[in-house]
Amino acid sequence: MASPELWEKWSAARVRAAHQAPYLANALLSLTPVLVSGPSAGELRRFPADPGWHVYVGTEELARQSVQEVSFWLIHQVTHLLREHFRRYPGSTVHPKAGDQHAWNLATDAEINDDLTPLHPSSEVTTPSTLGLPDNETAEHYWHALRTNSPPHQPQPGNPPSPPSPDIPGDCGSGCDGLPRAWDRDDLPALSPTTARLTALDTARRIRERLNAQDDVPAGWRRWADQVLEPAVSWRRHLSAKVRHGLAEAAGRVDYTYRRPSRRAAALPGVLLPSLRRPLPSVTVLIDTSGSITETMLARALAEVTGVLRAVGVGRRLLTVITCDARAYRPQTVTRIPALQLDGGGGTDLRAGFAAALARRPPPDLIIAITDGRTPWPARPPRTTRVIVALLDANGQAPGWAETVHLEGAS
Repeated sequence: MASPELWEKWSAARVRAAHQAPYLANALLSLTPVLVSGPSAGELRRFPADPGWHVYVGTEELARQSVQEVSFWLIHQVTHLLREHFRRYPGSTVHPKAGDQHAWNLATDAEINDDLTPLHPSSEVTTPSTLGLPDNETAEHYWHALRTNSPPHQPQPGNPPSPPSPDIPGDCGSGCDGLPRAWDRDDLPALSPTTARLTALDTARRIRERLNAQDDVPAGWRRWADQVLEPAVSWRRHLSAKVRHGLAEAAGRVDYTYRRPSRRAAALPGVLLPSLRRPLPSVTVLIDTSGSITETMLARALAEVTGVLRAVGVGRRLLTVITCDARAYRPQTVTRIPALQLDGGGGTDLRAGFAAALARRPPPDLIIAITDGRTPWPARPPRTTRVIVALLDANGQAPGWAETVHLEGAS
């Protein structure tokens, strides 16, 4: 049991971390501390995390390290989680070699700490330069260089590198490579993959906002935010093109209104003429939350659609999300992605979701349905609403009257 003084130190370290990297504040608050004592406590020098966003706190290390050091490791660990290093560990896809796990820890540390240079609390931190490798590369690049023992970059004369695999104490935990540790607590409530993905989206948005206010975000974080918010591979461009085309068609519609006088009214005194109105398009995202949809699939698809809509510039008031399994749940106006409630988990019948979306007044100009396609569909298309189906499963089916995009790799 940690003393009140130690918990105060922990809180101070988290506040300091949020002050040093404000765009990570929400992610830092998502970390759940877990106290660890006993033989394993000495291995917790880096306050390791797991994929469920638990951070393991040894009371001895918390007492020994300064607030500055603890705050650095909190930023370091939350970066492992946001960049999903535990999913990216390549050790399971190649012929194993001794030291692969340690090399990956070093490689991910180099990717992270390259962006945290001003925050380094001591010389015990792994950076690209300590490995004799170039800056601004990925963890996969560093890992390959360490495994082959042939770094692609040679240091300048007079500035020799440290050995390629320095024996720096500490372990970043399963949050780094996905491999279990003795101190991991699988019995504790964990952050779901969907919530973790939404936290990443929120962090990327905060980075963009920070860049608009002041230019102090490291280059690695900028690249990461671009990858999260601006999908770049072919099916994503296809989805973006479909959404843009649908919105452009909706925006092209005009109607008459008497709220504003016509510019031609002066030619006909005493006659009230209506003017033409070009409505802003509204979008409803219909999300299949049935039991056949995994949280990973759902988080991936939702990330792509919200990224596209943000890039298009759809206003928050005009974007509605409806979750649906065998029935439709309450419509939600999206103001902050992490606040989205993903209800459901039963059978599948998206006809209920379409009925709920089209019952709104006025009905949406565009419906984007995210589903695995294992659902009944309405027999006829909506009269005035365009429909785009984002299929998560290659074996799923979409109606012939809808435009369909296959989200390759989303599953």
